[in-house]
Amino acid sequence: MNLLSFRTSLAVSLILLCSFIASAQEAKFNRFSLELTTGVHVPLSPGTGISRTKYIAFKQFGLAGRYMFTEKFGLKGHYAFNRFANPDNTEMGMSMNRVGLEGVANVGRLLKVNNHLREHFGLLFHTGIGVTFAKPSSVNGTDHMGNFLVGFTGEVKLNESFTLLGDMTYVKNFKQHYGYDGQLLNANLDPEPGSFVNVSIGVMYSFGEEKYHADWY
Repeated sequence: MNLLSFRTSLAVSLILLCSFIASAQEAKFNRFSLELTTGVHVPLSPGTGISRTKYIAFKQFGLAGRYMFTEKFGLKGHYAFNRFANPDNTEMGMSMNRVGLEGVANVGRLLKVNNHLREHFGLLFHTGIGVTFAKPSSVNGTDHMGNFLVGFTGEVKLNESFTLLGDMTYVKNFKQHYGYDGQLLNANLDPEPGSFVNVSIGVMYSFGEEKYHADWY
């Protein structure tokens, strides 16, 4: 690529970026929201040494902050906690603290759902990555895990500030050394991939000076 072509491409990119920022600043909707959720989790893998049905429990919650760049796309940072424990021996298990960053898309907007329906109901798609700090009961150390997340959030508008949420999120652990019972998976310390699903309900609060949040604009 010659110098002239590079300068032209750079100029076009800057113009497009400035146009995007300008159009975003002109939008008359609130961009920030705070989400609080809780619910059950369902372990999927690894299943070594556990009965999965016994580990399905109401022992997870999450806190997230979201910023919408436009009515269609935004970014969400989250903190989540999961406590896996066998009800037959609650001292044995594993606690997970996770932080992550996700992209968010307003499915209703993207699919051009009827405006009347979108005034009361919404559907968001979110996906991203995270890091989990797990505390297995069998050791004093911490098991560090990288995560991939994908999920959908259903919304029911209560008023201009509050929204009822229902969420299902799949969490993939790239590798973990300990199972959900807190025990080492392999004596040679070889890690295994893991996964579980969070099914949550909660509430979202949007704040700002405008009347509508981006989800309902």
